[in-house]
Amino acid sequence: MILSFHPCIDAHAQVILGVRTLDSSDLKWVRKADAIILPQTCPQDLYEACSGSGALVFPNYETRFKYPGKIGQSLLFGDLDLPHPETFCWGTVKDFEEAYPGWDPLPHTLPFFVKEDMSHEAEAVFLVEGRTSLIDALDHLALRERSGLYGFVSQAYIPCDANVLRTVIMGKRVITYWKRPNKQGQVITTISRGAIIDNDWRPDLQEKGKAHAMALAEGTGINLAAIDFLFPLSDKDPEPLFLEINYYFGRRGLGGIEKYYSLLFEAVRGWLEDAGIDPGAISLV
Repeated sequence: MILSFHPCIDAHAQVILGVRTLDSSDLKWVRKADAIILPQTCPQDLYEACSGSGALVFPNYETRFKYPGKIGQSLLFGDLDLPHPETFCWGTVKDFEEAYPGWDPLPHTLPFFVKEDMSHEAEAVFLVEGRTSLIDALDHLALRERSGLYGFVSQAYIPCDANVLRTVIMGKRVITYWKRPNKQGQVITTISRGAIIDNDWRPDLQEKGKAHAMALAEGTGINLAAIDFLFPLSDKDPEPLFLEINYYFGRRGLGGIEKYYSLLFEAVRGWLEDAGIDPGAISLV
């Protein structure tokens, strides 16, 4: 029996949780299921209940919850010996200030980035170019701590001319495209801030990023995520550096929401086929 918690994928049984949590009737369906399809925004308690039931679960979010946030991803890249920008993890602003009293020296060569642990799509990302910008970043983080939110990373700046390669893992398929700056001198590039989507630029580097994303997927079981890479473009033959993993990501670079759901549906069908389960039991609604 296939159980779907995804609002756009119907199966033998479909449960739409919305904002509520699992109840006893939901858990009965979970215990009956051979395969469970979860929403992309799946909370940890729902994932643990389903993955602990013995059923097959899509997407595979083991890595997401084992290595949460930017701090967790930095540890993941280190544990797997994956190339990534030099990154230091900080529990509090006080930890940073005690490690670098007077800010002389600093953890990285100027400029460098300071990023909130749980931020996404370049939110709460600060470019530190000197004392003033570092004060602004740490003041923001200190205010955040007063509301109970802790943790940030400092990260080396990579001279990539603000070009970011996005690789999207959809089941066994990896789709690549560039997020490129829309104005000269731009440092932080995101689609939400008007980045140019480019499918054609530097196909050689796209292939390198794709190979690294596929290796990560094979090593971790990740089957639904967007991995961003940076390339030090001043190098003669630049190699990809893992920047971050986004488990909930925008759809515009994939061709829009309808294209995204078509790709997702095919990924789920392929996952079921590989498991020996009839994919004809699910439909896109």
